[in-house]
Amino acid sequence: MKGRNLVNCLALILLANFATSQRVEDICQLFSDGTVLRDPESCSRSITCQDAKSTYTTCSGSTPFFNKDTLKCVKTLDDSDGCDVTCANSTAKFINDPKSCFGYYYCADEQTPMYGKCAAGQHFNGTTQSCVWTQHSTCTAASFDYCSIIKNGVSFDSNLGCNRYYECTKGALVDSTCKSGYYDARSGACISKSLVHCDAHPYPTNVCGTAKSPKINAYVADGATCHGYFYCTQTSDGSPDPAPKWGHCGDDLFFDATSQICTTPIKVACSEDRCQGRTIPFVLSATKGCRNYLRCSNGVTKDEKSCAGNLFFDEEQGSCGRDLKIRSLLKRLSRSILYISQQN
Repeated sequence: MKGRNLVNCLALILLANFATSQRVEDICQLFSDGTVLRDPESCSRSITCQDAKSTYTTCSGSTPFFNKDTLKCVKTLDDSDGCDVTCANSTAKFINDPKSCFGYYYCADEQTPMYGKCAAGQHFNGTTQSCVWTQHSTCTAASFDYCSIIKNGVSFDSNLGCNRYYECTKGALVDSTCKSGYYDARSGACISKSLVHCDAHPYPTNVCGTAKSPKINAYVADGATCHGYFYCTQTSDGSPDPAPKWGHCGDDLFFDATSQICTTPIKVACSEDRCQGRTIPFVLSATKGCRNYLRCSNGVTKDEKSCAGNLFFDEEQGSCGRDLKIRSLLKRLSRSILYISQQN
């Protein structure tokens, strides 16, 4: 499958909340281009997402804090934001940033906190007024949930399945599912399954059978691609495998559930995108009649065309030709003639 695998590379940050005593993976891998949110590790920094990468901006001066709802730098934040930073009685001193172990503020005066952060591998120590190595730190920063750093209505990716995503509604995290297609983090929308780089395919209904008739040590079509499958193992109590592993055939092969093998695509009836996993530019369409073919680009269907007149599409040749049955008969006839000539 293609690059993005949220299950493996982002599992630690896709929880509803987590401690910020450790720096996290780039959070923008979850959000669409142009999304602006507050840095989970700071009350003063904002993040703008572009191409799955974070760009940071720090609020300063008389407006040292970032408001996730107005997307502006402000003088103060509500107590609900957990940013109870005050320089009262702390002039010319450093104080902790409540959002992380490595952030701090320098109080230029009682009204002006100035944000800063320690170098990688260090935490801020308010007692010593300095950054110390993490092994000498006892910091345990507060946890946070995503809706504390993004405004309502913003959706972002989930590791619960290719078709699922999170959205903040009235400050609460809501698990949502695409009505059709898969969720695309870059666009923040549900789009065609073949366009989304994901292998956390949702399980088909009774993917490994039922309690009365479980599928044991069997391969099952994934219901999302033509080359993918789930493998159902045998459980200790004989119940259906609750978490079958996903896999896929090699290039230019489709999975055939009947024979339980990867085989030539032309032998497999599959209505998903038949360009996926293919290395050739033209493939036979799932449309009945063998006249239609797909134009592929990087494993995705660009458009569908039809052979003119009484011609049929020949995937082996990559072009429209004579009736496929006649072509097949001619091939068998040629092999028979060759065999007879070899015997003589």
